[in-house]
Amino acid sequence: MDGQDNKERVRAAMAAVDRAAFVPEEWRWAAGEDRPLPIGYGQTVSQPYTVARMLELLGSGGRVLEVGTGSGWQTAILARLFDKVYSVEIIPQLAREAKFRLQKLKLKNVKIKVGDGKKGWKRYAPYDGIIVAADADEVPPALVSQLAEGGRMVIPVRGEMLKIEKHGRFVFVPLV
Repeated sequence: MDGQDNKERVRAAMAAVDRAAFVPEEWRWAAGEDRPLPIGYGQTVSQPYTVARMLELLGSGGRVLEVGTGSGWQTAILARLFDKVYSVEIIPQLAREAKFRLQKLKLKNVKIKVGDGKKGWKRYAPYDGIIVAADADEVPPALVSQLAEGGRMVIPVRGEMLKIEKHGRFVFVPLV
């Protein structure tokens, strides 16, 4: 799939998911704006431009791991781009609320669990894509190990957006 086709798929998937349904009622008036919005528990739903860019980099198809379910908005979009979505959320209340919202949409290809996203979800690995919805200090080795051969990971690390592609295992001397 070329980049333009994927951009169009991302745009269509985002248009199919009403962001207002994934933010608290007092913020629904701002759901159409291109900015992050608070969802409680000190967390936000990312701005649409950021989500679109990350999804364009990620590609589509196959199995995806989402680290940071949040409100479930990005999860619902991923469900339209991938065959199977596995999402890990560290805050139990957010995971519960996201599950409720996603059930209302009758999405059958999503599984959510409460846990430490840095550890991934080994049970369903390997993944064709991994997307991380929070800034990391470094790329978690557990996530890299759960990528399929040819898989892609999109992750913000210290404010920089990284796209990692896995192309096999090799042996090198250590970097000193």
